[in-house]
Amino acid sequence: MKKILIYGAGAIGRGFIPWVFPPKEFELYYVESNSRIRELLNKQKKFLTFKTMEGKYEKLEVPIVHCYNSGEEIDIIGNMDAIIISVGPRNALSLKESLMNTDLPIICCENDSTIPELLQAATNNSNIVFGIPDVITSNTAPEELLKQDPLSIVTENGVCYIDNKVAEIGGNCNYVNTEELRKQWLAKLYIHNTPHCIAAYLGNVLMVDYIHESMKNKSVEKIVSEAMFETEKMLMERFHLEEEFLKSYSQKELKRFKDTLLFDPIIRVAREPFRKLATNDRLISAAELCLASGIIPENIMMGIMAAFCYNNEKDPDYNIRYLMKALEPRDFLKIIIGLRGDDALFAIMVNRWTNNLQKLGELK
Repeated sequence: MKKILIYGAGAIGRGFIPWVFPPKEFELYYVESNSRIRELLNKQKKFLTFKTMEGKYEKLEVPIVHCYNSGEEIDIIGNMDAIIISVGPRNALSLKESLMNTDLPIICCENDSTIPELLQAATNNSNIVFGIPDVITSNTAPEELLKQDPLSIVTENGVCYIDNKVAEIGGNCNYVNTEELRKQWLAKLYIHNTPHCIAAYLGNVLMVDYIHESMKNKSVEKIVSEAMFETEKMLMERFHLEEEFLKSYSQKELKRFKDTLLFDPIIRVAREPFRKLATNDRLISAAELCLASGIIPENIMMGIMAAFCYNNEKDPDYNIRYLMKALEPRDFLKIIIGLRGDDALFAIMVNRWTNNLQKLGELK
């Protein structure tokens, strides 16, 4: 039986990975900094993950060998067959010291395609590859499932696309070539990530808790679906992706966002808005690529404005709302977001500023 060390016992690591690398074939070891999760995992030596299938839940009981605190796992890395990283893009590079002396295959299941290359350079391990979990996995579950196990998580029946360089690991994965991986990443980034976080930021404006609740609002549904249409057109124009593939991907995403079984929290999807507003990430990048393709991204810009207004005191980027209110629009866009004064997006955002804020207020 192969052994896999998983950094991050959150949504992807605990909820989705066991379906991809099933416990009948793999021994799972975890590294988790959250003491509550770590202690529960070590006490129970197992957890439950639930997959949504045809309107109901399918249950998987996952035994684990051990869950380590960060740094405690160093001595057992040499006994592993593979490593999976799902700790969040901001935390991935902090693992470089732990991964320095191994040439094991490492799969980065992070929402950032640059992480594998950065870790390769930091660790001198060329066997680090990108993995794309094409799935929505909540970091919690409805009350009736949490009663069965406080560590319960709900996930979709998704697909994991992984660079075929490490196909020898096995599992229920789609190991693909570089071209296919790029295609799937572009679709994931701009047809999933972009509208998904737009739905979350608009849901925060509405003060609801879950993505499916946000999507019940007809105005939100319209903005999200039209933002998808904007990114579809951009991907066809800019990257020459097939229309049939993109249309099918969009339909799948809208169905996902409305799935009442997923209980996908707004705070999970909307977290760290500054990261999502980076000029190379899902919101600003999508809007600028649309403009470069001759598309006015009205709905993506509504999502960007909602991100500026994100209100969650427990989020590490909570100050974004204060900065947006304290600064003039031009200064906020230049100093905080990093747009240049001669950017087309800068000019349009300034021009639409008051109107878009008013539209957000009318959502309520």
